[in-house]
Amino acid sequence: MKLVDKANLIIYRFKERGLEIFLVNSAEEGEQWEIPKEALDKDRSRTLMEADQMIELDPVNQEDGHPEEAWAVEGDWHEIPSLKGLLLEDAQYLKSKLEEIEKGGFFAIKEAFKKVLPHQYAFLKELKDILRDRNSVKDI
Repeated sequence: MKLVDKANLIIYRFKERGLEIFLVNSAEEGEQWEIPKEALDKDRSRTLMEADQMIELDPVNQEDGHPEEAWAVEGDWHEIPSLKGLLLEDAQYLKSKLEEIEKGGFFAIKEAFKKVLPHQYAFLKELKDILRDRNSVKDI
């Protein structure tokens, strides 16, 4: 991945239903849920990476064979703008992405598995396994 490149940004949280994943609805009409893709600036994100708050997931191949990367970070609604401020290339890009965030929502991990693209399922499964190994989740 280049210094600043697009990657899947998996924002997760723990609530009463267990592990929840933030997905955005990219369809103008109807529903087409997916993991948001964001510009990731490794220099700006170094603080989160060094604090072990960001989890780099193994790349997966899309249906066309192109590799796709993903990072995961724990956050909640009120933290999403500040997380994006750390992760996005600049404030203008953030401003344009806020409209997309408004069409997003958190889903229980089992429901998120059903909604994402087939190749993105691997990202969520790996994240679930990592979090289980860290002994930081209950009743996933």
